[in-house]
Amino acid sequence: MAHLPASATDDDLIAFADEWARLMEAEDYVAAYEFTAHEPSMQWTPALIGQVVKSYGECNAGQKVTLNGEPTDISQRKEVTRWQENGRGCIGEIWYDLNIDGYVSDLTATFDIEEGPDGLTVRLNDIHVM
Repeated sequence: MAHLPASATDDDLIAFADEWARLMEAEDYVAAYEFTAHEPSMQWTPALIGQVVKSYGECNAGQKVTLNGEPTDISQRKEVTRWQENGRGCIGEIWYDLNIDGYVSDLTATFDIEEGPDGLTVRLNDIHVM
């Protein structure tokens, strides 16, 4: 289940994460869940993804991810790091700080980048405060 060609650039990977954030902004957690692969040990579900967002900070049930956010004392990080393939087929990761209700936050989604015969697969690893 490759999401991108093996030739995908860092900008392509960030654009992929931006598209995932758009689904999160629409609060379509099912589509956001289906958009990526998942770290099995994290046992992600659409409901759990939504719960993590709603539980951030003041635990406001109405808060949501927004694609754009104004900096606060935090600047948004959208970062791709690559390395030689490890034993799990992972060749890098994306750290993507989520904006909450139009403001940059320290709630970060991390994604593993795996290379396979048909291209790159982006796997949601974790969403937590960094």
